[in-house]
Amino acid sequence: MKRSCLVALAIFASVATGFAQAPGRGTAVLYPVLFDDTGTSTSRAVTKTALGEVLSSGGFRLVSDSTAASAWKKLGVRTPSYTKVPKVADLARFGSRVGARYVVMAQVHFHTRSIWVNLGPKTVSNCDISVTIVDATKNAIVYEQDGEGRSDEKSDALKVAGALLITPLITAVSGGPKTPQESRAGQIAAVRSLQRFVTVN
Repeated sequence: MKRSCLVALAIFASVATGFAQAPGRGTAVLYPVLFDDTGTSTSRAVTKTALGEVLSSGGFRLVSDSTAASAWKKLGVRTPSYTKVPKVADLARFGSRVGARYVVMAQVHFHTRSIWVNLGPKTVSNCDISVTIVDATKNAIVYEQDGEGRSDEKSDALKVAGALLITPLITAVSGGPKTPQESRAGQIAAVRSLQRFVTVN
């Protein structure tokens, strides 16, 4: 009886959020994830992890970072950067090499500043992520989406983030250091940039 209740609650939670674990949706490779000169090393790592968690929650099997990096190097194409993204044909070839149907490329930018609220300063960070997904079997872009997150958001959209992230949203203290602010903003932006792609209809 207790087990049945737990199963029922799990199903209800899945339906209520509009998302479900969807095994067998194919293999994806999250590479390259390109940053400009903004963001700390920690906030960059958290944001990249969040992108992977959203894909995994959507039912996609991910190629490991080490396999992806090695395969990219063997392609013999130039190293990508935030302003010099790979060609679609190269991304498709890369996907085929690692056995992934979907190649997920992301460009990430942070903007952190201190604003004055009431009687004191407040640290706020925004993260903008542009995602491009190439279907290696079609040699074509099948998804493009920009996602923005702000560290001090308190909207209902955060419930969606909670449903798609494995790691809980980072708590960012007002007026504190920028790394937790950027990390939280990155998590929210990661969800928004991939939400339409991973939604189970």
